Amino acid sequence: MSTPSAPAHPQHTATAKGAPTARQPGLSTLMLGALGVVFGDIGTSPIYALRQGVLDAGAATPLIVMGLLSTIVWAVILVVMLKYVCYVMRADNEGEGGIVALSALVRACRQKGDAAPRALLLVGLFGAAMFYGDSMITPAVSVLSAAEGLPQINHALAPLVVPGAVLILIALFVFQKRGTSTVGRWFGPVMTLWFLWLAALGIYRIVQHPQVLRALSPWWALHLVQVRPGIAFVILGAVILALTGAEALYADIGHFGRRPIRVAWLAVVFPAIILGYFGQGATLLYEAGPKDQPFFAMAPSWALIPTIVIALLATVIASQAVISGAFSMTSQAIELGFLPRMRVVETSREQRGQVYVPAVNLILFAAVMFLVLTFRSSAKLTSAYGIAVGLTMLTTTIQMISLSRRLWHWPRIAVAAVSVPLLVIDGLLVAANVPKIPQGGWFPVMIGAVMFVLMTTWQRGREAEARRAGSTATLETFLKEVLDGPEPPARVAGTAVYPGNLRGMTPAALRSNVRHNRVLHRTSIFFTNISESAPRVDEKTRLETRDLGDGCYEVVARHGFVERPNLPSLLASLDGRLGGWQYAPKHTTFFLPREEIVKGHHGDAMRDWRKSLFAAMSFHSASSAEYYGLDGESVVELGVQVVL
Repeated sequence: MSTPSAPAHPQHTATAKGAPTARQPGLSTLMLGALGVVFGDIGTSPIYALRQGVLDAGAATPLIVMGLLSTIVWAVILVVMLKYVCYVMRADNEGEGGIVALSALVRACRQKGDAAPRALLLVGLFGAAMFYGDSMITPAVSVLSAAEGLPQINHALAPLVVPGAVLILIALFVFQKRGTSTVGRWFGPVMTLWFLWLAALGIYRIVQHPQVLRALSPWWALHLVQVRPGIAFVILGAVILALTGAEALYADIGHFGRRPIRVAWLAVVFPAIILGYFGQGATLLYEAGPKDQPFFAMAPSWALIPTIVIALLATVIASQAVISGAFSMTSQAIELGFLPRMRVVETSREQRGQVYVPAVNLILFAAVMFLVLTFRSSAKLTSAYGIAVGLTMLTTTIQMISLSRRLWHWPRIAVAAVSVPLLVIDGLLVAANVPKIPQGGWFPVMIGAVMFVLMTTWQRGREAEARRAGSTATLETFLKEVLDGPEPPARVAGTAVYPGNLRGMTPAALRSNVRHNRVLHRTSIFFTNISESAPRVDEKTRLETRDLGDGCYEVVARHGFVERPNLPSLLASLDGRLGGWQYAPKHTTFFLPREEIVKGHHGDAMRDWRKSLFAAMSFHSASSAEYYGLDGESVVELGVQVVL
């Protein structure tokens, strides 16, 4: 997912009025940034993926090790290289990627009248929900796996593994509120060092035992399937660990662009991780000594401590990227109407997309601590890891089938030729992890299910609110009835702004103010905030105004799902467009509704338990004042009951 340490992508740095822009980062700079942000998860998977495969198989025989190596290589080629790098990364939403951007594309199809089924949008929401489970497990398993190198130095250090991982993770989550712009510049160099070190360790062992390179042939994977089909199926549950982080290649194209990510993958990451896996394979097959930690056993004795230190740094960076991705995805989901408003803090003025969501940080921290203290080893945690990754990959493939037909207009035969093999691979990876649900896979499934219910409930509740609002009088009708009625409200000096989300509808705060206070400001602006299914909106078409007469104006403002509306700035940009009106903060009052959701009986499809859940989510959502960037002294909140 998008992460805060990323530089802006060149295609998004143009100013709204065509002013000269700053010099764009070059390919090498973007590649360095991508190495620090995009590849942390998949880049650190060699620490535990091969080891888990051997543990699941129950032995380290030549057939199993060579077959496992071959399966990992070709899984990486087919899933990461062909599916994500060559296929999925083409499906950007105006430069943005990731499961939320993909879901927004599906929603855009539905808004344009396309017959895309609602089920397809729900699939995307399920994939986004599963990412939260992934973002909880990644920090726990990554940091624990690196800390487990301590007993390789001295067995007496074994009791320090869990406490050490806990201390590192506490520091990581405490640091989140400060943002990552300060240390973000070090992410690229540190991860570059990690990949070079990983490749060097692999080459060190491969040179000693070059015969391990025979596993590059797919024959070994096929031979394992033929001779030991049960073992071959079981180890698929570990092979998926070598694919974790593949979604990040797609999610971060908005920050770096396709070419830097593809070049960094092909030139640095792919060869480094393959060399790392084969170096471990050579260690397992041909080296004497303990084999429970093949990654650390791969290092010569003099390099063990540097390997542990570099691995710890790399896993912390990988964890940081996933946590920041959860922040970014939450912010996007809020703008798209999939989650209620939460407090979102911009942590940098220089780099876009750097956000911190305190509520999400707290939930992630509690979940990660629970996982570390409950499972206490990365080997046990990997049982919970694969199912979340596999389900997210499967939802991406399903959505790509629809987009290939609807947006790219591929013929059915071409869609089938690409999608059927991918569905088979994703299905096998998920099926291989289903038996692990009782061992820990229940955790991400439970988290994903809870998040899916929350997201769909909020979406349905918002739709129900819109239907109820649509059944009331339009804004023009309401104003006409009020101003031309027998007892028109008093007109008072100043400007009143009524924000809302439905164009042409009467804001609930306006109805409440007129009904109870019997006043209407001389200048009344009815502001409609519309979130588009695109990441950004052109400044030239962002604002639309309409004069309703009698000092009343309707203003429609559009913003993308990676943008956040700032109402004072938008009003300031309207100077002179509303009959000579100019924005004066001291003489402007913002009337916001404080909604209380009340369950009704309107025969809609929303069940009572969903209505209760929606009411609770609405009650605990962040204030509209903070969302719109308003000063509390200029805000008046009016209680409004909304009957669902």
